[in-house]
Amino acid sequence: MPSLIGTGSKLNMRLLRWLCLALVCVSLASSARSQQGAARRALIIGNASYPSATPPLSTTLADARDLAEELRHSRFEVDLKTNMSKADMQSAIDAFTAKITVGSSALFFFSGYGVQVDRQTFLIPVNADPWTAPEVRKDGISLDAMLAEMHRKGAKVKVVIIDAARRNPFERRFRSAPEGLAAANAPENTLAMYSAVPGKLTSDRSGTNSPFVSELIKEIRANSNAPSNMTAEDAFNHLKLLVYRATNNEQIPWVASSLVEEFYFGNQSGRVAERPTQREAERQPERPSEREAERPPERPSERQAERQPEVRRDKIPLSYQNEIALVEKDLFRECAGCPEMVVVPSGEYTMGSPDDESDRSSNEGPQHKVKIPRRFAVGKLKVTRDEYETFVNETSYAGSDKCFTLEDGRAEERGNRSFRNPGFDQDGKHPVVCINWDDANAYVAWLSKKTGKLYRLLSESEWEYVARAGSKTPFWWGPSISTDQANYDGNSTYGNGAKGQYRQKSVPADMFEANPWGVYQVHGNAFEWVEDCWNETYQYAPSDDSIRLAGNCSRHVRRGGAWNIAAKTLRSAYRENRPALTRGSNLGMRVARTLNQ
Repeated sequence: MPSLIGTGSKLNMRLLRWLCLALVCVSLASSARSQQGAARRALIIGNASYPSATPPLSTTLADARDLAEELRHSRFEVDLKTNMSKADMQSAIDAFTAKITVGSSALFFFSGYGVQVDRQTFLIPVNADPWTAPEVRKDGISLDAMLAEMHRKGAKVKVVIIDAARRNPFERRFRSAPEGLAAANAPENTLAMYSAVPGKLTSDRSGTNSPFVSELIKEIRANSNAPSNMTAEDAFNHLKLLVYRATNNEQIPWVASSLVEEFYFGNQSGRVAERPTQREAERQPERPSEREAERPPERPSERQAERQPEVRRDKIPLSYQNEIALVEKDLFRECAGCPEMVVVPSGEYTMGSPDDESDRSSNEGPQHKVKIPRRFAVGKLKVTRDEYETFVNETSYAGSDKCFTLEDGRAEERGNRSFRNPGFDQDGKHPVVCINWDDANAYVAWLSKKTGKLYRLLSESEWEYVARAGSKTPFWWGPSISTDQANYDGNSTYGNGAKGQYRQKSVPADMFEANPWGVYQVHGNAFEWVEDCWNETYQYAPSDDSIRLAGNCSRHVRRGGAWNIAAKTLRSAYRENRPALTRGSNLGMRVARTLNQ
């Protein structure tokens, strides 16, 4: 008798589980139907006729018109605008955001010119003619500000599609090279797509539509004409491959998502979730309660500060939920050949050296307060030779067989020298050297393309912030240095330190102790390129994490000191420069990664 009771209980539990799963499927189908019933609004802007650019952009107007028509078929209420001045663009955006209602879906598309300033993207109206970075901010339309307003108005899902990463006539007036667009600061439940990876440009091509918009329209149409299982995020990720193929492997779009629920271009109302069999229901894992399922992901400030740092070992790009959950000293690696990254906190510090610091240079002042407004990730190690080798092998990147090396007591540029042969023995765990500033930027562009995330060089203010890790002394550990703490020319001394070993070459990138934020070798072993142009002092320097784009941009800053350099050059405040095309056997790099907040 007990066995019969037990069998009946199991059957009842199985039946209950099956019924619960069936109800969940009905609920999901109902949710999809309700999404289709919500308002879907779109603003499409195409700017082609810029007085400073002749001839007009060839595909932007057709791209805007054709995309607007396709979105109307997908039940969007569409406003189409072309060749708009600053006042007209702002008026159209205000009218668009005024129509957004709580729970609606809002889509914005722009085709024309875009420029990034201080890591923000500005969309350029046709009557704008900026000659300086401040004029870009004044005359352009901030993409981040528009996204924030869409979010404030209550849009449940925000979709932005930007085709503006073109070589434009404005940037060459105030910077030596174009910088593409900056990654959008996307609020929760945003799906963003650019025609190119942040920091890179696209090439205009012949045809009625650009390859990007042509493939975009096809992808929306394929998922709108019939009930579709493909979410908009899946469609955008598929689109990256289609554009890559359509441009002979030259262009790859960039997708960033903070969606916490599914959004579809296609018709979900006719699609009914299949009811599972009882056997399938028995295999389903238990689902979280409705309250747990609807709870938005927590942000770092909402979690307990005592959570132990996490090490992610799956080696795949972080999801939005995982990314915003990161806290200080968390570690992650987003592909098998990618650098391991460590999260550093936001904060404030005093940049530069005090007047009484021994061996200081005038270019280390004036001291000034700097605020790092948001957390970011930085390479735990300098980029290693193995990691750089992966990039070269995957891209067939053509470097150089010349490098400045120190051999036989003479420093000079030598042939048959490269990151594979810097004039001394190395293995794959040593920092890569003999790379110039362009090589370093090619490497971070490859990382961005490979992961779909924004990798970059550090700004100079970020570099010193990371090196100090909260300290005010010449080195993060104190006022003096020894060769037990860093790799440099041990014949020199600093502070109360004694002479030590001169190793005459690099050492593995994880040798010596990490600083309090978990970053290795901010002092010594190999200099690190940063993004900033060279300036002789900190006069007019930014008070945040911005890159200095003014100054001598044929030369860029390098920081940290190296294996063959005197101890004083390893100080946190020490700074010097080299021509962007210089390759040296003591010069490498470290990467940074912008994080969703």
